[in-house]
This record gives sequence, structure tokens and C-alpha cells, in this order.
Amino acid sequence: MKKYGSSILLCSFAGLLLLTACSKNSTFTFTAAEPQPITRTVTMAVVGDIMVHDYQYNEAYDSATGTYDFSHNFTAVKKYLEGYDLCIGNLELTFGGSDRPYSSFPCFNTPDSFLDTVKDAGFDVLTTANNHSMDTGKSGLLRTLDKLDEAGIAHTGTFRSAEEQQTPLIIERNGMTIAFVSCTYGTNGIPVPDAYLINILGETDMTALIEKADDMADLVVVLPHMGNEYETYVRPVFEEWADSFFAAGADIVLASHPHVLQPMQYRKIVDEDGSERDGFIIYSLGNFISSQTTPPRNASIILHLTVEQAGDQQPTVKSVSFVPIWTQFRNAQDENHFMVRGVYDMLTLPEAERYRVLRPKDYNRLLEVHDETASFLLRKNIPLSEMQEEYDFPKDPAYYVLP
Repeated sequence: MKKYGSSILLCSFAGLLLLTACSKNSTFTFTAAEPQPITRTVTMAVVGDIMVHDYQYNEAYDSATGTYDFSHNFTAVKKYLEGYDLCIGNLELTFGGSDRPYSSFPCFNTPDSFLDTVKDAGFDVLTTANNHSMDTGKSGLLRTLDKLDEAGIAHTGTFRSAEEQQTPLIIERNGMTIAFVSCTYGTNGIPVPDAYLINILGETDMTALIEKADDMADLVVVLPHMGNEYETYVRPVFEEWADSFFAAGADIVLASHPHVLQPMQYRKIVDEDGSERDGFIIYSLGNFISSQTTPPRNASIILHLTVEQAGDQQPTVKSVSFVPIWTQFRNAQDENHFMVRGVYDMLTLPEAERYRVLRPKDYNRLLEVHDETASFLLRKNIPLSEMQEEYDFPKDPAYYVLP
């Protein structure tokens, strides 16, 4: 059972002075109103897979200095990440160091300077449990954690010790405590020498970890790396995993791995004591940045969540919205140039400016991306004439079930 905060209840006495008599013997009676609970609010910006393929680090390389500059990658969408209490993503790579070659699929070793760009974009929390966690071995896994610590970015899913694995990541924002628990279905067959290094579905006791997080925090966010690659629908086995997370105490589930968007839904969760609480899940956030440029792998979203908690009551997912995004692979000069861009921003460019930024074929692709994100997630056709920069995900009964 959750321990919902340690909130202080405020009492207001304004207007409560009651005059009961007007003689010199008058008495005054003070009546206190019912204590009004503090309402705490936490906002989150969430993205999917953060990947660096060879196309990306080759484009970032400056032969004159021998350095890598990724600083342009997220400048166009930074406005959608800033101003939120937490910015969260899936770091699907390792920082194994320059003493081995930089590489991408099937084993990712990324230049450290990419982390500067991630930090500058505003990321606060990264899940490191995915099928590429072991790409540079145990030493690369541990070095990745060290680099994240140096950057001041919180992380979960991979660990240095058994004690660290059993200690949920808990972050406090605006008086609310949020626990993060992360896991992956596997590591692409690469052996894991010590079980504590990574949470693995079916091997790590995820129920126990989520229950522990549930006892320690107001809100529990689970970040599973699961699902089948490139499938836009949800298989029953992954619904079952999600059900098990919610039953153990999860409030929000933010999944990854398919590299494409999958549906999202609100959930009504009934706990063992019969109490009911709100939940939310997205089964795959898709790619945030990568070199997977074939449709629909270059279409995704930035998800925005608002969670409210009144007093010591359970938190509620108050609102959900999303910004459709697209990863630009080449600029208007047909040169490799990786930037994550807002779909609305690109489609509303004045025509005179449009082709200074985009290739004509990319403009046509953006028209498709709008449909692949907005219409797909909202489960209805959204004509271009009704295009929005950001879409609300309605909190009504239709969105409590999968399409």
C-alpha cells in the first residue's frame, strides 16, 4: 500500500470571525473551516529511444579537431522538453569509451560528447535497461553509469551492485515522491555476468521491486523495454506484463523497444484492498532519435503528463498530451544532418522558407507523419486542416481500452 506523502494541511480563518453579541459583554466565537489539503502537481516530458547510429556520429565528427559535435540534434524540440518537472527517456546505447572503436548496430558505443547534448536538452531521468545495455560488456555498462553520474542525470535499470539494484530510484518534485523502476526483456543474447547488473523480465523479481517502490513513494513509474520490433499493435503477452506491473503498484508505464509508436490508454486499477486508482500506459514511445529513417520508424512523439495529488490521497494522472515529432536525416542540401523536429513546426513553415530547411520529399513525408501519429494515437482521422502543435489525449471511457 502506498504511503502518500507527508503533506501539511492548511487552515484558512479568513471570514470566520462570527459576531454573536453587540453589548459590552459581547463574545466572539471563532470557527475554523475544514482543513484544505495541499494539491501538488508534477509535470513530465517523456520521449522514446535515444540512439546513435554510425550515420549520426559520422555526421557529428569534425576532422579538424578530432571531436564529435551533436549539439544541433535537439535544438528544434528543446522547447517541448523545457519547463517540465521531469524529462525522461530511454538511453539505448552505451558510453564504452574511446579506447575501443565507436560503433552502432549491433553493438552501440557512442562518443561521450553525445551525453553533453542529452544533458543540454534537459533530461533528468534515463532508463538504461534495454537490449543494448551489454553492448560494450560489463565495463561499458558500468562506465555508462559513471558518465551519467558525472552529467548529473539520474538513471535506473542497470546497476553496479546488488544493493543498488534493490534500491529504487526515487526523485522528489514539488513535494511529491516519484519512484522509477526499469527492466528489459533481454540483452540480444549477450551474457550478463552478474545478475545485479540489469533488471531482466522473467529473471529479476519485478513484482518485489515495484512493491518496494510502491511502499516508498507517492507515484511509481515503470519503464519496461518490451514488445516486438516494428509492430504498431500490442500482443496479449505484453498486456499481461503491463497488468502485472499495475497489480504490483505501478501508476504509469512508459514502454519502449518496438522503435515505432504503439497505442496508449488510461487504466482503472483496483488494488487488493478494493481501492481504485488511475493509471496510464503507452506500450511504445517509438524512436526519439536514430538513423532508422524508413517509415514509420522516423515518426514519434514527445509525451506530456500532468500528475496531481491532493493531500495524502493517491496521485491522479490529470492530463496527457503529445507533440508529434520527426527525425530529419538530411537537410535541404541533401547532406546528412540529424535533427528532431516538431511536425507542426515544419508543416506550418512559410513556403518561401520551407525548402531552405526541407527536401521536397521530406515535406511529403511529414504529411504522412502527422497521420501516423495524431490519427493513430487518437484513433480517428485528423485532417490537416485541424492540425495542432500538441494534442490532448481525452480522458473518457473510450480511451480506457485498447483500440
